[in-house]
Amino acid sequence: MSLGWFKPQRLPEGQTAPDFTLPSTAGDFHLHAQIKEAPVLMMFYMGDFGTSCTWALNKLVEITPELKAAGVQVYAISVNPMAMHRRFDARMNFPFALISDEGGAVTKEYGVLIEKHPIYQGMAGRAVYLIGKEGKILYSWVSEDDPAGSPDFQVLLRTVKGLV
Repeated sequence: MSLGWFKPQRLPEGQTAPDFTLPSTAGDFHLHAQIKEAPVLMMFYMGDFGTSCTWALNKLVEITPELKAAGVQVYAISVNPMAMHRRFDARMNFPFALISDEGGAVTKEYGVLIEKHPIYQGMAGRAVYLIGKEGKILYSWVSEDDPAGSPDFQVLLRTVKGLV
């Protein structure tokens, strides 16, 4: 069920992930180059410093050591500019890079750009994508009822570990 103003279009497993290059807190992020090294897990989130986004990113922090031990690279992506990402990361000290999709072009390609809302327009709805070394989406989860919803992170961890 959709809220009406949030109509995510989850990209399905098996589809080739849209390739992109964007700035991140660890330098330029090139998806095509990163997936050659190891599978990439990306979590889209609405914005830096928000209560629910900070909570969700902290839950991702909790499972990141196990994801990395399974050979998965972890990233988080929002439409916030790099200057805001740097401030947020300086405060939170995340063990993964924050990718800046300022303008939302990549967020739209991944089906989670909020396009019609007086406050949230242009932000990303919550989503998780796992992209394998061949560029195919191995796993996708999108919050369909609430753009700030979150996956069950323990289920996410088990699922990802079972796919890589």
